[in-house]
Amino acid sequence: MTTNSLAPIVTLLQQHRAAISSEWMTEVLRVWMRLYPGLVNEDELRRQADALLKELGKLFSEHSGEAPPDITGNSELGEIARELSSERAKKGFKPADTAQYVITLKNVLTQHLVRTLNESPTSLTLCLRAVDDVLDRLSLLTFDAFVETRERVIAQQSLSLVELSTPVILLWNNVLLLPLIGVIDTVRARQLTERLLESITKHEASVTLIDVTGVPVFDTSVARHIMKAIDAAQLLGSRIVMTGISPEGAQTLTKLGISFANVISRATLRAGLAEALQLVGRRIEFTGGVHK
Repeated sequence: MTTNSLAPIVTLLQQHRAAISSEWMTEVLRVWMRLYPGLVNEDELRRQADALLKELGKLFSEHSGEAPPDITGNSELGEIARELSSERAKKGFKPADTAQYVITLKNVLTQHLVRTLNESPTSLTLCLRAVDDVLDRLSLLTFDAFVETRERVIAQQSLSLVELSTPVILLWNNVLLLPLIGVIDTVRARQLTERLLESITKHEASVTLIDVTGVPVFDTSVARHIMKAIDAAQLLGSRIVMTGISPEGAQTLTKLGISFANVISRATLRAGLAEALQLVGRRIEFTGGVHK
C-alpha cells in the first residue's frame, strides 16, 4: 500500500502519463533523430516509453514506507530499460546519448512534481528524492546493459577479424596454404592452430604451406607459437613447407638456436608452392611449354 508521502508520484503517473510521455519523447527524439537519422523507430520508442512509465507507476503504487522503492535488473522496469539500452548499443549510439534517455525523464518528472507540489515543500522534497533515487538506479542499469552489449559486439567483431586474418586456403587437392599476417600472440596462435587442424582434417591435406612474409616480428615467442602449430599439423600427417622468412628473421632464429626440424623451408611463396606441388606429384606448367 502506498504511503501518503509518495502518493503524489503515483497520482502524477496515473493522471498525466500521456503528457509526461509526450514531453519526454519529444525531447529524446529531437536529439536522437538529429544524431542518428534512420536508426530510431519512433513508434517503438514511444511504446517502450509508455510501458516504462506504466511500470514506474506500478513500482511506486506497490511500495510502502518513505524510503525510495528498490529496483533491480530482473524487474519488469529494469528489463525494459536494459532492452532499450542494449538496442542502442547495437546500433552504435554513444553512452552519453543513451544515458540522456533516463536523464530527460527525470527532468520532465521533476518539472511536473514542482508544479504539482509547489505549495507542499516537505512532500515535494520526499517525492523528488524518491524519483531521483529510482531513476539514478535505472540509469546505472541502462549503462550496465549498454557496456555489456558493447563488449559482446566488440568481442564478436574481434573474432571475425581474427578469422579473416588467418584464412586457410585450399590451393590444390591435399595442399593447403596458411598465410600469416600481423602479430602472432597467444590468442591468435591458438585460433590459427585450431583453424589449420580443422582444415587439414576436412581436406585430408598431405602438404601445408605456411607463409610468414607478413609477420613483422619473428622472435622466440612467434617461433614457438608457429612450432606448436607445425607439430600439431605433422601429427595429423601433413608435411610442412615454410616460406617467407626474411634474412633478418633467419639470423635471429639462428642466434636464438631455434630450428624447425622436419620442415622444408623456401625463401619465397612461389618456390614453396612449387615444392608443395612436387610433394604431391604435381608441377607448375606455364603456357608455352616452359616447366618449373
